[in-house]
Amino acid sequence: MEIYGKVIATNPKDRIIKLQCPKRICFFYMTRRQFKDYGTYFYQHPYVFIDVEKEKKRYGTQLCYEVNYFRKIVKGTRTKKTTYYNIDNIRKDLKKLINNTKMKLFLDLEFSLPSYYQTMVHIPEILQYGMIVEDENKQVVFQEGSLVKPLRRFAINNRTLKFLSKTNEQFEDAKSYVEFYQLLEQCLETYNPKVIAWGKNDILTMEQSFRLNHLKPLAIRSRYINLMQVIKNYYNTNTDLGLFSTYQDMSGIVVEQQQHDAMEDAIMMRKIYHLFTKIVEKEVKN
Repeated sequence: MEIYGKVIATNPKDRIIKLQCPKRICFFYMTRRQFKDYGTYFYQHPYVFIDVEKEKKRYGTQLCYEVNYFRKIVKGTRTKKTTYYNIDNIRKDLKKLINNTKMKLFLDLEFSLPSYYQTMVHIPEILQYGMIVEDENKQVVFQEGSLVKPLRRFAINNRTLKFLSKTNEQFEDAKSYVEFYQLLEQCLETYNPKVIAWGKNDILTMEQSFRLNHLKPLAIRSRYINLMQVIKNYYNTNTDLGLFSTYQDMSGIVVEQQQHDAMEDAIMMRKIYHLFTKIVEKEVKN
């Protein structure tokens, strides 16, 4: 439910704002993150457009609507207006990003975990990858997945093997890290793609892996797109999203419980990307 009004009072202790709405005065409760992100604007007494829960809840002595997300925060008149926040502008920028992304490399990595009885600082190593390169016509031009031998043998511990549902024997035929590195380098040079991954852990661990293996860093960060963060920005949510649950929400298709497999996750990520781009194309007007 969407409500709008002018902020006439702010209670930072309880994270509640008081709005003069068109026909009544209403109170709205925010999470800590929401108040942290938008709280400084409220003291300017702007107009806010908010999506809220339909039913009020009591917080302390006050009945409040719970804020789902803010759509717009503005101050002033139609002729002289200051916009502090506008989700429509963010969505238009996201649509431009999608439309300008031609070649895409969907990349998922699985890493080593600390052992059950870890006695030293754990540095995760890449143990599996899934890569799918897609052209601007949505055609797959390259696809490969494999296990990767770590630099340090103890990275393949019982906890990691259980997490990946693998055995030590399966890693005997795994690619070396150098082979993985060279394959990724070749994909970047051949296709010049945007690298699309789910979350930020993949790029952080990959950049760490360059240093760990004493290899020249590949130019990943400048072309990296965190698809989970893009979707979070679109829906103005701070809650991290699960890969498979996001696919289920967007597609309406129930999928089996997630297996920790890099190729499977890369395929799922590509499906989510195309579902999401359809939503953006439908909902965001130029």
